[in-house]
Amino acid sequence: MVPVCPRPRRIQVCVLLAACVAVAGCGSSSSSSTSPTTVTTAALAGVSLSVSSIVGGGSVTGTVALTAAAPVGGAVVTLASSDGRAIVPASVTVAEGSSSQTFTIATVNSPTTITATLTATYSGASQTATLTVARLTLLSVSLSVPAVVGGSGVVGTVTLTGPAPPGGAVVSLASSTADAGVPASVTVAEGAMSQAFTIATRAISTTSAATISASYAGSTWGATLTIAPKLALQSLSLALGSVPGGLPVLGTITLTAAAPSGGATVSLASSSPTATVPAALALPEGATSQTFTINTVDSAPTRTATITATFAGASQTAALIVTAYPNISNVSCSPATPTGGSSIQCTGTLADPAPAGGWQLSLTSDNAAGAVPSSVAVPASSTTFSFTVVTTTVSSATAMTIQIFDAPSGIVLFTKLLNVTP
Repeated sequence: MVPVCPRPRRIQVCVLLAACVAVAGCGSSSSSSTSPTTVTTAALAGVSLSVSSIVGGGSVTGTVALTAAAPVGGAVVTLASSDGRAIVPASVTVAEGSSSQTFTIATVNSPTTITATLTATYSGASQTATLTVARLTLLSVSLSVPAVVGGSGVVGTVTLTGPAPPGGAVVSLASSTADAGVPASVTVAEGAMSQAFTIATRAISTTSAATISASYAGSTWGATLTIAPKLALQSLSLALGSVPGGLPVLGTITLTAAAPSGGATVSLASSSPTATVPAALALPEGATSQTFTINTVDSAPTRTATITATFAGASQTAALIVTAYPNISNVSCSPATPTGGSSIQCTGTLADPAPAGGWQLSLTSDNAAGAVPSSVAVPASSTTFSFTVVTTTVSSATAMTIQIFDAPSGIVLFTKLLNVTP
């Protein structure tokens, strides 16, 4: 309703009143209302680290997190460290609308391992995280090859537990013998973790062993270098001294030093057709050893094969026993399902005739419901053998397993299952 202004002197008040009524009702009650807006205030949720431990000289990424999005202008989180060897910025700003922000923690090398407490503070609340800064020290010293012919060079490498500090890390070197010369020290460059150095050997008349030592920050490591008077065959070894025919065996050739440029070729031979080897074995440049496969066959009688390796006019040998054993193709019993308290006859068939001297077999049963003889002899040239199973009375169907072994070697040749019924 628009108010009426009967007198001129009331024009100003009336105009104001009319405007007031038209716009907002001038304080009069309204049937409509506006819901209040809820504002969430961000608080510090926590501070976390990418790793909890690091070697001095490295850096770690930290993260501060808020419980809600940062307000307009961002949230400035104050940072502090309890130890000067773990360095944090004075503060980090979580950008407006974001709920987290990363920052970098720089560490410095220390003669001892320390633990620093890192504190983040925002809006009067604090959160902490713990960082362990370990002492930088020597991790290892290694050699490019374990053995070398005198007069050749070898590359050694020292490795630290972390990045070298500003100015680098000077690692002291030493050799236990003049046959292998090393520099007095080697410097791992700033920020690097390892550095190579050269070991010079001299020609010798007998094999020598040198211990190469490296020391840094109170830690010393060593590596052994064998210096040979010439490149020669050091050994021939076999993974097994005896094997059932038909199974392979690994052999290993070892030289007195690393194979030269172009590699080294070792000749191989076997004294028996039951064990065959490749004619030659190539060791690649820098290698001191190499494996090869010996293939065997099951052929009676049991034989001993001499494996021979030859290099630079010298030979090494190793003996391999190839055990021959019978090949049982089938075992049948009659009746096939015996009744408890009876005896049944079983017959075994060989794939090949027994050799001169025959075969000696041993038998076992896993159940007292059926007894078998402890051994059976297969005559020379025979292709079959037989044995008797004596069963006992049973109250219910009972399963039994008969195993047949090659008596000399203990190899399981055949397994026969029987079911004894009441």
